[in-house]
Amino acid sequence: MLIFLDIKPYWHNNLEFTFQFFIKCYLINHAIYSGVLMLFLKKIKILSIYFITYFLVNFFSFSIVLASDFTLDISVNEALKNSLELKSQKYKLEATKHSLDEAYSSKDWSSSLTSTYNSSNKQSDGAGSYTNDDSITSTVSLSKNIFDGGKSFEKYRIAKDNIKLNELKLIKVEQEVILETIKAYLDVYTNQSVVRLRKRSLIRFKENVSATKLKLQAGTVTPTVLAESEAKLAKANYELILADGNLNKSISKFKSVTSFKTVPNNLKLPTVKFTIPNNEEEIIKISSQKNINILIAKLEKDLANKNVELKRSENRPVFKFDLFAKDSQSSLSNSSSDYQSYGANLTFTSPLFYNESSKNTIRRLDKLASASTVDLAEEYRQVKLNAISSFQNYQSAVAKTLASKSEKKSSLLALQGIQKEAEFGIRTVLDVLEAEVDYLNGSTNLITSEADEVYDLFYLRSIMGNLSLEDFGDQKTINFNLKNKELNFEIFDRKTFN
Repeated sequence: MLIFLDIKPYWHNNLEFTFQFFIKCYLINHAIYSGVLMLFLKKIKILSIYFITYFLVNFFSFSIVLASDFTLDISVNEALKNSLELKSQKYKLEATKHSLDEAYSSKDWSSSLTSTYNSSNKQSDGAGSYTNDDSITSTVSLSKNIFDGGKSFEKYRIAKDNIKLNELKLIKVEQEVILETIKAYLDVYTNQSVVRLRKRSLIRFKENVSATKLKLQAGTVTPTVLAESEAKLAKANYELILADGNLNKSISKFKSVTSFKTVPNNLKLPTVKFTIPNNEEEIIKISSQKNINILIAKLEKDLANKNVELKRSENRPVFKFDLFAKDSQSSLSNSSSDYQSYGANLTFTSPLFYNESSKNTIRRLDKLASASTVDLAEEYRQVKLNAISSFQNYQSAVAKTLASKSEKKSSLLALQGIQKEAEFGIRTVLDVLEAEVDYLNGSTNLITSEADEVYDLFYLRSIMGNLSLEDFGDQKTINFNLKNKELNFEIFDRKTFN
């Protein structure tokens, strides 16, 4: 409106001037509005570019964080959290802990209520009619064994050993899951690296075939050279297909173990954070003391001997204390059998001899105890052999790694030399490609030997009984959400009368 304030003096005097002035004002306003609109659109464009850039930067940053954080430590922790076998063993351990209180069942209080209804017809002095007599006798009793021949003592010792046994089995399952995860992780790492090398090799052979075809058209090479190049390409393609298949299988197993949905394409070789003894004798000594299988065999031997003593306790004297209260009521009005009573009983019971079934049960348990002693000796032998072979495997893996490094270095020098000779026409392109294949094979051997060295270290640590979750972070145990059922301890429920 401010633009039109100055035209009032000219409105009636000069119509043409007024018309021209309106046109100019319209153009000026249109230019202003167009400028504002362009500025607005420009700002929208800038904001759009900003938001798109922000999204892409954050997206790729998030992807990089995911890939960099995808370590062996995280993989092991996830595998243990999702292990159903480990969770099942945890339930078994919790179940065994209840056997401590269960061990005193033979010396625990027991209670009962007994009610007997009796209906009879009586005839006095053998003459006259029969008289109906209905009686109800109720007895409440409370009893307890003062001593039970040592049965509760033996059960308590067995219960404590069973708890230790299940704790060791839990550690064994944990070690097995850890080793399985390490193997799966290293397989994926190795196969990913091999696939990348095979793809590079395939690209080089494809380029060579294309160049050879052009040379054949130009008449500088023979069809034999082209056939040779195509054969090399086919072999490279076969090796890539084989590597891809191995990678897919290893990824499937890794996902199954860890429950991961996706796996990054650039897993890294894990670093080992512990050291092992550098001599065989020390490894055998530690393994014979701490190996999980030996500790389990020792406990099973002790349990076998304690089962013999438990069976013997069943043939020892028992001293029982019993409290009771009794009430008996008859339907006869003049019955003299109505009474109420209470009191206590002390009962001593002892078998006079071992029967044949008890003797044979003890003989059977004694033979099982002897078998457990032999099993322990065999376990010592197996652990010693595993310790020696594992240490030798580790030393062999170290030697193969050093040899593979030397092979890779030598093949690289050979490749560089052949490339220079090819520049002067002394070597052919196929010679260069063959040298590149040798270099890639050397790289593959180095990747495989380094992965084997890492796995052998962890396996050797498990033989020595030291492999645990603590090797993969600060967490010491996996906390499972074990569900506790609401159990019914009512005497009378809906199943009492079917």
